[in-house]
Amino acid sequence: MHRAVKTLPTTRASVTLAIESLRLRRRPSTSFVGVARRRSLGFERHHKMSTMTTTTHASVRDDGDPAVPRFTFGLLTDIQYTDGPDRKNVTGTQMRRYRNSLRVAERAVEFFNAHELDFAVHNGDITDHQCAFDFVSDNFKPVERGREDLGAVMRILSRAKCEDWVFTVGNHELYNFTREELRRGVSTDGSALDFKCADSNGDFYYSFTPGDGWRVMVLDPYAVSIYRKGRQQGLCEEAVELLRRFNPNVDAFVRENPDVIETERMSGTFPYFKDMEGLDGRWVPFNGGLGKEQIAWARDTLRRAKESGEKVIILSHLLIHPFSTAKRSGKTLMWDYDEMLEVIEDESTRGCIKCVISGHQHEGANWTCDKTGVHYLAVESPMLAMDISPGPFAVVEVFDDEIRFKGYGRNEDSLIFPFDKDAPPKAPMVRSFPVAK
Repeated sequence: MHRAVKTLPTTRASVTLAIESLRLRRRPSTSFVGVARRRSLGFERHHKMSTMTTTTHASVRDDGDPAVPRFTFGLLTDIQYTDGPDRKNVTGTQMRRYRNSLRVAERAVEFFNAHELDFAVHNGDITDHQCAFDFVSDNFKPVERGREDLGAVMRILSRAKCEDWVFTVGNHELYNFTREELRRGVSTDGSALDFKCADSNGDFYYSFTPGDGWRVMVLDPYAVSIYRKGRQQGLCEEAVELLRRFNPNVDAFVRENPDVIETERMSGTFPYFKDMEGLDGRWVPFNGGLGKEQIAWARDTLRRAKESGEKVIILSHLLIHPFSTAKRSGKTLMWDYDEMLEVIEDESTRGCIKCVISGHQHEGANWTCDKTGVHYLAVESPMLAMDISPGPFAVVEVFDDEIRFKGYGRNEDSLIFPFDKDAPPKAPMVRSFPVAK
């Protein structure tokens, strides 16, 4: 039996209280962090709150300039591979080329290997929901099928010379794996690189310092989610009730399908955007939230970073600013985006966050807040890639005065690497984002 809908007022306070009740119980340590690495090597990166070393660079550099970045990382997101034919998404707005995403990943690794990287990032959704669920028979597929598809991706990523990977949690991770599997890591045949979304403490949100004066924060925007527990663990009932409160389409579906907690059959099954206006569109099954504990951790981490003179880059699968969402619709926003924005723009933390890099929104994102100077960015999904360009992927070079993206977009409509379709790029494109003072 499903729980009865609680008749609570839909105020900001009620959202905060509801999300607070769903927070994960593990509080990340800020002492050190380990990211995924090839099993034969082992890895720990020690956390340090260092004082930024001030250097002066020109605002624009040519590629041949000998200036050395503070750190450099490779960036991919939403490979979302499944061994299946091309097809449109549920709304019919995107053609997804699932198998082609592997070819993009191969080109990305080749590009990464031409650079000296400190780490590489896959920012969520490494394989597709179809790896876990057969939407025709309405049943879960054997676990082995999903492992085969994951292995196809991991064998490619393990070819990277850079051995340190950050894998963030996206909704498709939770369709395919349990939280415990994502915590300890999933091994696949032929790959020495495990797929692991937690740090060496087993935490899904954490921070580390890849270069002097800089900190990277990794968020878990599905700490509050109907799929929080992962594949075949049952939907999180409290999150389902929260979603029912703010989305009448979800409420109607659950009333008609009270066994959904056990079947987990919710995403892609009904028109959950129907009559949802404005930013209320974020209240859909494939989104989630940070929860009060993670937000408190983020506030504390950013305050200490600001006190230490550190600059910060945030990695999150879900988007944080509504203006960075497609047509400012809010459909790809985290549920409690407004509370995280308050942290980013608060006087005690304001100024240290320089860039937020997301995934989830397959067409990408590129918007800069005039008030704070924070860049809200996302590269596109390889599923949408066209043969006109090798991408989407990027190598990101971080300097004290600019964050430089080098790479390729999916096509001429790329928001980070646009080009004239009659003159596609023959060499990597460069896009520089100034670091606000």
